[in-house]
Amino acid sequence: MMMIVRRLAWALVVAWFAATVTFVMVVAIPTDPATALLGPHGTPEAKERVRAHYCLDDGTLVEYGCWMNRLIHGDLGESFRTKRKVTELLADRVGPTAQLALAAIVLSLALGVPLGMIGAARRRRWPDRATTVIALLGQSAPRFFVGTVLLYLLAYRCGWFPITGYGDGVLGRLHHIVLPALTLATVGAAYYARVVRAELGETLREDYVRTAHAKGLSERNVLLRHALRPALGPLVTLVGLDLGVLLGGAVVVEEIFAWPGLGRELLQAILLVDVPLILGVVLVSAIAIAAANLLSDLVQLWLDPRQRDG
Repeated sequence: MMMIVRRLAWALVVAWFAATVTFVMVVAIPTDPATALLGPHGTPEAKERVRAHYCLDDGTLVEYGCWMNRLIHGDLGESFRTKRKVTELLADRVGPTAQLALAAIVLSLALGVPLGMIGAARRRRWPDRATTVIALLGQSAPRFFVGTVLLYLLAYRCGWFPITGYGDGVLGRLHHIVLPALTLATVGAAYYARVVRAELGETLREDYVRTAHAKGLSERNVLLRHALRPALGPLVTLVGLDLGVLLGGAVVVEEIFAWPGLGRELLQAILLVDVPLILGVVLVSAIAIAAANLLSDLVQLWLDPRQRDG
């Protein structure tokens, strides 16, 4: 319990630090937020009211204090671009991003773990070499390239999947999410395959695994029941990191497939210097990363109870 409390406290510190650093970087941009919010035709009186509301005339420290006070009360301000509350925009975009992130993680595990197991079980044979080549290709290919190729081959040429969009209903959503999730999963699956192969290869040389073989257990039972679980520790950590990053928005993939998530919203906010929205997305991303790391720590404790004593 104390470990969970410490991790929660650390998550709050990480979120505060990330938001503070981003705030300092954004306010250093040479632009007038009042003009960005009201547009070029805003009256001087209206601009003064905006500056007073956001404490823009009293220095950076006062502006930061006002922003933190609004943040504590759940007010992230209004988007300069859409004039909507940032909390409402984030609420609309978190769902699609979470769906895409979870789908990408599931596909990465479904592809990467079996490839890593095959490579470890058939070490220095042709299946091992084949999985190594596949993993290297997956790691080397940029996501924008993979996404473009998948769009051309599977959506444009074959017509199996829609080119862009979010879809309506459960079946429509699943149909639209396949290509962006598969694009994200190419890199993830390659990393997971290499991690599982390396860790499982070490575990298979342990004494208790040799004992299981000596008892006459089949190779499949030894692999799944005795060797796999102890080898999953580094993979769980990697999945936690990837999940946190993906929950913060996959900018390139969401833009390619016009997926209405946090990444696409963040890109548009950066291009238009939408300061409140940038800060809101960064804050959500920091919280997502901290929460995903906490979840990976809990899974680590479940996989290896010996860590509880530590």
